[in-house]
Amino acid sequence: MVWVQRIMGAVFAVGVVSLVGAIVTQVGQAEGLPPLPIFVGLLGIVVLILLSGTCLALISLAISARRGAEALRRIAGQGGAAPVVSPVRVFNQPSLREVVSEPQPEPAPARPARPAGRTLVAER
Repeated sequence: MVWVQRIMGAVFAVGVVSLVGAIVTQVGQAEGLPPLPIFVGLLGIVVLILLSGTCLALISLAISARRGAEALRRIAGQGGAAPVVSPVRVFNQPSLREVVSEPQPEPAPARPARPAGRTLVAER
């Protein structure tokens, strides 16, 4: 993966150099300072920076995924012969009859009243 990062860096550098060369050529051929070629060149450099950041992020994700897969293989190899466990069904719902036949919990007791001698510190 290191060589892919280097190739991507080289392509980015060539793109920046070609954009700068194109801007210099257009500005040199113009009589004044044309704003459109400079704007398009800056926009191109921004797009190149964003694309290179995206490529680096994807390469980083690929490296992390490969390392994670290797770690899982290593852990699986260390386990030896583990007993086979039947899968547990997590999302089993009880039938409606079972739910109705279960006793309902008692409601929580009401909050006791405040003693007569105490007052609130702050009121809204």
